Amino acid sequence: MFRTFAVVMFLTLCLTSLGPLVIADEVPGAPMDFAAERDGTRIVLSWQPPGEVDVIHYNVYRGTNPDELTFYDDVDANVTAGYDTEVLRGTTYYYAISANGTAGEGPLSPVVIVTPPSDQYPTLVMSAILIVVIATLLFAYWKGRSPE
Repeated sequence: MFRTFAVVMFLTLCLTSLGPLVIADEVPGAPMDFAAERDGTRIVLSWQPPGEVDVIHYNVYRGTNPDELTFYDDVDANVTAGYDTEVLRGTTYYYAISANGTAGEGPLSPVVIVTPPSDQYPTLVMSAILIVVIATLLFAYWKGRSPE
């Protein structure tokens, strides 16, 4: 009976000491609700943490082609928003983000697209400007004429 108890205790001790070796950290999932939008001369990025796994930092990827994103910046784990101020007017940008934990980098979020604002004024605005200019010129011409 004592031998059986000793063997069971020995096996229990061995299995419990191996337990921490079997359980490994998980790679975090992709950050959730990733969004990017143009705000004047910069692009605002925002996201939510990926879930249960602790995040050490986030990697932001950027490109002008959705299939060729390159590393742009890393952001602390306690931050869930940022800015890209190095943007060119008239350029479409593509962004994705990943979370990094102790077990490594997780998958990229879905790619988001930020299109440039239009460089053209709306037709209505241009028409109004043209009318004001013509009216001003006509008024100046009429005022400048001397009576005979």
